[in-house]
Amino acid sequence: MKPPLIFKGDARYTYASGVIRGLEPYLLTKSDYQKIIDADINQLTTVLSELGYGGGEHHPEHALDIATDNLFALIDKLSQDRIFTDAIKLRYDFQKAGVILKSRFFERPLPELPLWGMLPNDELISGVESILNGEKSNLPDVLVGGVLSARKTFSTYNSSNAIEIALDSEYCKHLQSVIPEGEFFQRWMRIYADWLNVKAFVRISLADMQMKVFREFFVECGDIPGKKFAEAEELGAEHFSSVFSNTEYGKELSDALKKAVDKNLSAIDTLFRIKLISLYKYTKYCPYGLELLWSYSLLKMEEIGVLRTILRTKLADIPIDFAREVISIVVE
Repeated sequence: MKPPLIFKGDARYTYASGVIRGLEPYLLTKSDYQKIIDADINQLTTVLSELGYGGGEHHPEHALDIATDNLFALIDKLSQDRIFTDAIKLRYDFQKAGVILKSRFFERPLPELPLWGMLPNDELISGVESILNGEKSNLPDVLVGGVLSARKTFSTYNSSNAIEIALDSEYCKHLQSVIPEGEFFQRWMRIYADWLNVKAFVRISLADMQMKVFREFFVECGDIPGKKFAEAEELGAEHFSSVFSNTEYGKELSDALKKAVDKNLSAIDTLFRIKLISLYKYTKYCPYGLELLWSYSLLKMEEIGVLRTILRTKLADIPIDFAREVISIVVE
């Protein structure tokens, strides 16, 4: 078990931390989510507005789009380290680039892309197309590198997994290059790297891809060492749970891997999201600093994501029990 974090504080974030402390009490509780679950379809806009998500008069999800835009505007206003905090928005550009690439490579219609990120969608789409056509692109260098890496990996393995693994790795490398000093951010980075590594390892194993692609994109800064993955590779999928039980994550990861081997990869996502959320909430011991802004921003994005899941579940008339599991990740 790791020792408790000690926060040193950053005087540049005294004002920003005060703003965040004022916003934290308005994060949704389990009972707030329950109100949305219990609401009739025609009441969703009203209930969301009562919970601080106004503006969805035309469609409930529009209120969540507005909240996302407002959150990004708040981050921009309060951040003294925009290169780092911009990484929150940049993550969405990487995700959208993956959707664009899969649409192009598999000759499928391009679905509607979310509006948030660093770049306008039309600029992102044209930039990816320029790269694929061998032309100069105006995209940020880190995104260009991600697209080129994904194209090269896809050409070898012809797999959507290859696209996502390559993009995840390039994004993670970018985070490593801009992450601030301090134990909190280093610990965050280790959890995030372990998440990407474990998920990539399982996807590659289940897809019968060559394991050299995992070694190529392995992120070194996690708590789970490369030799542990090598051991699991040698023993095979039926031994994954036992091999990884002897890691920082113990039985929790072992249980998640049992489900993952049965093609339920969401168990891995759930585990690591819980670990990161626990870290975010630990900032209650932080007097002031960038840690508070970073944690609140990502916790708020989790909240918005849960609300989207609930809305889409209700609008599609899917059993709501699925949404309850997602809620438990954020509020417990």
